[in-house]
Amino acid sequence: MNILAPLGAKEEVEMLAESGAEEFYCGITPMEWMEKYSPGVWINRRNPYAGFPSFKDLKEAVRQAENYEIPIFLTLNAPYYMEKQYPMLIDLIKRCTEEVGIKAFIVSDPGLMVAMKNKVPEAAIHVSSLAAPMNTGSIELYKQMQVERIVLPRSVQLNEIPALKEAAGDVELEVFILNDGCVYEESFCMTTHSAGAFCSQSQWDYEPFHSDGNKVLSEKDFKILNDQVNDYREFVWFVNDCNCQIANDGLPLGPCGLCSLGKLEKMGVDSLKVVGREGAPYRKLASVQMVKAVIDQVRAQASEREIEKTARKIRNQPQYCESGLMCYYR
Repeated sequence: MNILAPLGAKEEVEMLAESGAEEFYCGITPMEWMEKYSPGVWINRRNPYAGFPSFKDLKEAVRQAENYEIPIFLTLNAPYYMEKQYPMLIDLIKRCTEEVGIKAFIVSDPGLMVAMKNKVPEAAIHVSSLAAPMNTGSIELYKQMQVERIVLPRSVQLNEIPALKEAAGDVELEVFILNDGCVYEESFCMTTHSAGAFCSQSQWDYEPFHSDGNKVLSEKDFKILNDQVNDYREFVWFVNDCNCQIANDGLPLGPCGLCSLGKLEKMGVDSLKVVGREGAPYRKLASVQMVKAVIDQVRAQASEREIEKTARKIRNQPQYCESGLMCYYR
């Protein structure tokens, strides 16, 4: 299993590579795209300023990564693109493949995948989690498109992965391992966070109604509703990186799958995705170091129990781990 780290600037390459990153992924929003479609129309699933500012900087990052024999993958994972946007995207893909040295493209729009196969057949495709590859039927579909890797959505659980791996065959599988959740199933989300992540807000006011339209609820019914709302708010708090906080020891909080690394390795998972292209360099560094510390246990053939113990010790948040709400793989 490789550690796939987020990259936001060429200055981060050495720091993350020396800390254990074995693959990188990043975004770029060319000025031509912003001039034509505005910064509010995202070319990938992060705002334009979370990626590289220029092809020159991206090419320098690729050059530095090559010194470590680390490939860089580029995100083109907006939920969908308009057909009239395809020519600009294909030109970008050609340039990044032939001149920059990008090894693969993380894509969610099946239409763009088809266009890539027709126009730039040498460009490798990694199917984004936004493309909903969450069952054997979808895996078979993307295999027919001759993709090289499939990124499983966050909602896929451990007991589902073996069947997906069997269906994938020689196609690599990538899973989320650290940072950033999604309140809903992002595979079916047709919006962006350009206007703010309204889905992660839960501190709204509400007025209870009975099913018969009566505003007066019994004390018992009101308590049931209030408990459910509070449970939902707690869930959203965890998904939203524990309200975007960091722990007292400086480590990032939020969704985590470190305890499951032993199981994931036995299932044949190929890559572990650390989320956070837009994050601060220290957050990326600490995240990669956490994954590396647990992966070292896996590679030393420690037992699943020892791996879980190491993961919980590194996290140092027993109350959050016990809740189960901070876990990708519950």
